[in-house]
Amino acid sequence: MNFGIEMTDARDRLERPIFIVGSPRSGTTLLQNVLSREPSLFKLGRESRFLWHRLGGQEVTGSFPGADAVAAEYVAEAYRGERAWRADEQRRWAVRCTSQGIPAQYLDLPHELVEELGTEAVGPFADSMQSETAPFTLPPLDPVWAADIEGPVRLVDKDTGHCWRIPELSAGFPDAQFILIVRDPEDAMRSLMAGWRHPTWFFTYRLDTPLNIAGYSDFAPWGQRWWNFNLFPGWESLVSAPLEEVVDAQWCAAVTPIIEHGVRLIEQGRALVTTYKSLVSETRATLGAIAEFADLDASSLRAEDLDRAYMSMSSSTFDPGSSDLRQRADRARELLDPLSTFLPAGRA
Repeated sequence: MNFGIEMTDARDRLERPIFIVGSPRSGTTLLQNVLSREPSLFKLGRESRFLWHRLGGQEVTGSFPGADAVAAEYVAEAYRGERAWRADEQRRWAVRCTSQGIPAQYLDLPHELVEELGTEAVGPFADSMQSETAPFTLPPLDPVWAADIEGPVRLVDKDTGHCWRIPELSAGFPDAQFILIVRDPEDAMRSLMAGWRHPTWFFTYRLDTPLNIAGYSDFAPWGQRWWNFNLFPGWESLVSAPLEEVVDAQWCAAVTPIIEHGVRLIEQGRALVTTYKSLVSETRATLGAIAEFADLDASSLRAEDLDRAYMSMSSSTFDPGSSDLRQRADRARELLDPLSTFLPAGRA
């Protein structure tokens, strides 16, 4: 039993899950939140990395806790039927959490409200593993929980760690569909740099190994211990590298398995590839193609208000604007060549 749900029953109930796969800062959060507007889809309250760690699965090594266990956790955590939080409701939730010792900057709240609350301490917790997205998010309002209803559950789930789980997910869930989203490496790397230097988000792993990352560790005191975004094969060799080199390796490490395993799924008709640029600049056409691929109601995705969909960070305030990234991105861009033939003309 897991949260009162039989694992075998959960496996039977989880039908045609949609896994969104992409590197950090490539639009995975935005795409998930837009797709979750579709009434037939459930989602989790936050990035599913916490679920995998709770089950003992590893982010990079490919250790898979088993489809039955994963399905049970997904069904137990999934919900739909949420509505938008009003400003006064956000404020009450923030006050409640801060009264329990949770710093307001870790809440999934607008920066303006966090500043209004006047939180004193800026920086991560002393001892914990965080998530790429804020670990304390607003709970859903008027939710319909998958654990409380009968019948099939269709989930849309994103986690940047899925880059390394594609073989396990595709084998464990034969009816799953995959949406691969990629972003131009220069834009993605600049956004990664901004995320690394952001004072309140993206703290992911508190390491025992001291960090001496130029442009990060010397930028703020927490930069000597906290690794942001994914850990990836070979990260240990970069603990004293400049931040530009770290984000270059981080992007390449995530995109490489997407190419290695995703192209085969595209050819099998189980995956669709899109780009962040097409999602924000050709929104209706892009969401229409995704809806057709995944058998969704395109009209419910409400493309007209995409700009108001939650994005985990849209400001480049903390981007140091490194000129070195342009050369690095030019070299990394060729990794995307195998996907270019699967993109509609003009969206590469």
